[in-house]
Amino acid sequence: MVKLTKVLEDVVFTSNTNSKGFDDIEIVDIAYSSLKCQEGYMFVALKGETVDGHKYVFDAYSRGARVFVLQDDIEMADDAIKIIVEDSRIALSKISANYFGNPSKSLKIIGVTGTKGKTTITNYISEVLNRAGINTGVVGTNGTFYNNISETTVNTTPESYELHRIFRKMLDSGVECVSMEVSSGGLQRHRVEHVDFDVAIFTNLSPDHIGPKEHPTFQNYLECKAKLFTLAKHGIINIDDEHAQEIIDIATCDIETFGIKKQADIRATNIEYSKNLDSLGVKFVCETKNTAGNYYICSPGMFSIYNALAVIAVCKYLGVKKEITREALTEAKVCGRVEVLSVLPYATIIIDYAHNGVSLENILKTLEHYDHKRLICLFGSVGGRTKIRRKELGDVASRECDLSILTSDNPDFEDPLEIIDDIAKSFDKAKSKYIVEPDRKKAVQLAVRMAREGDMIVLAGKGHETYQLIKGVKVPFSEREIVKEEARKILESRKDEIMIAN
Repeated sequence: MVKLTKVLEDVVFTSNTNSKGFDDIEIVDIAYSSLKCQEGYMFVALKGETVDGHKYVFDAYSRGARVFVLQDDIEMADDAIKIIVEDSRIALSKISANYFGNPSKSLKIIGVTGTKGKTTITNYISEVLNRAGINTGVVGTNGTFYNNISETTVNTTPESYELHRIFRKMLDSGVECVSMEVSSGGLQRHRVEHVDFDVAIFTNLSPDHIGPKEHPTFQNYLECKAKLFTLAKHGIINIDDEHAQEIIDIATCDIETFGIKKQADIRATNIEYSKNLDSLGVKFVCETKNTAGNYYICSPGMFSIYNALAVIAVCKYLGVKKEITREALTEAKVCGRVEVLSVLPYATIIIDYAHNGVSLENILKTLEHYDHKRLICLFGSVGGRTKIRRKELGDVASRECDLSILTSDNPDFEDPLEIIDDIAKSFDKAKSKYIVEPDRKKAVQLAVRMAREGDMIVLAGKGHETYQLIKGVKVPFSEREIVKEEARKILESRKDEIMIAN
């Protein structure tokens, strides 16, 4: 339990109760869902896009909560202590940090933001730093990982209470550094407002997450991303991105740059593509002001080099030896990010999280640098989001692929065939070849069976995910296992055919 005075330290508020008595009140825990409230809890009423937490204040009271952080004053019972704040999300961030003892101040926190590359970079950083003897945890899309402990996370950047709870657990278990994804939504909703960032990394920016439930405009999206660079001590920025200067102009921290095309503090040159049975890789020379070194990463394309440069920059800033960084990057892989499945000796099958036009174009154009015959792409699009994304996906695949298999992704409450129809308009216009199979499992099986000598098959959209969201329910779905099982059947049948022939 923590005293109320400690929990409210540096929080600006008014109250219906004299704060002199707050030192005698102890907070058992904090909740922003009334369902979690018990006796001694503090309830924080958050205003969301569709739900207002103030509607659940009385439910929280009935469950035992007596301290309430409110954005709107509400008439309540006399024994309810009301803490009225200007913004309850900002207040939750500071209150949570205080409740857990401000753990981020005792950790080195590295935040990665941008449209693409966050998951890969955060995981690569963890790989390198752990190898360098710096105990490092990860928070992001794939979950939370530290000291062989893992937790699932609902959001890429968890709510501020969950975030500081995670930091506290990490710190108590010996973690020294945290590599975390910082989403635009997390910044917009003040989830990282009171996180003590040592380093902030900007990857790139392209139109995404623009809509009624996300960002109203692209400018708002950009400004939310840029906010991270007002919270950190040191910024590392991809200078090649067309929006880099706008981020730099908003930043209040010192800035270091990386890139390929423009002059940068850390720059890649002499790029070569390489391919073997279980990986598609790239070699490059990394140049700084005074040094140059050879690097190899087992992930293809220019975007992979940008990811590696960001990692090299942060490791250099933290004093990690170049040899350790180089060795770790050579072996680093991230689940569901350009993940090559070595299941067929005659074709290359890749699982990737690409789920919008920009990311799909990145991977498909990257594969042009590697010898192949047909390029086949299987993909769908999520339900309940802007239809522009569907058009962009269709435009890219119809232009870049020899054949596309249109299927479901996370349709949620939408009809998968209606989503596919939206995508298919691009193919009909371009007169490009495509097959429709709304059942994703059957579509994946079909893709594996269709593979011929030298083909490259990209299964896009699911990546690390192990479910499909259908009518509000997460239905278990492992693309990896479906591919492996179908490939096993194919190879077994070929073996039987050879035996019969002999």
